[in-house]
Order: sequence, then C-alpha cells, then structure tokens
Amino acid sequence: MRGVPLKVIQELMGHATIEMTMRYAHLSPETKERAVQQLDAPASQNRAALA
Repeated sequence: MRGVPLKVIQELMGHATIEMTMRYAHLSPETKERAVQQLDAPASQNRAALA
C-alpha cells in the first residue's frame, strides 16, 4: 500500500514464494480504488502522476 513492490517485500521478509508474501499483503478499499483510477486514466495523466 505504500508503493513498495511485493517482490521487494518478499526478499526483505525472506519468504520463499510470492504467495506467502501475498498472504500478508492486505489492500485497503481505498488503495484498490486508486489503482482502478490510475488504470482508467489516460496514459499522459499516469506519467504525470508518477513524475
């Protein structure tokens, strides 16, 4: 939820599989909504938001 890739968290936690990490990766409804908004936005807006 804080923008850290799950693969990085997996390595930091020492999990053997991404599935184990995902067991603990609970996303809030707000986080999911922001992701949907980013996916729905035109590509030019997404690039600007990431800069």
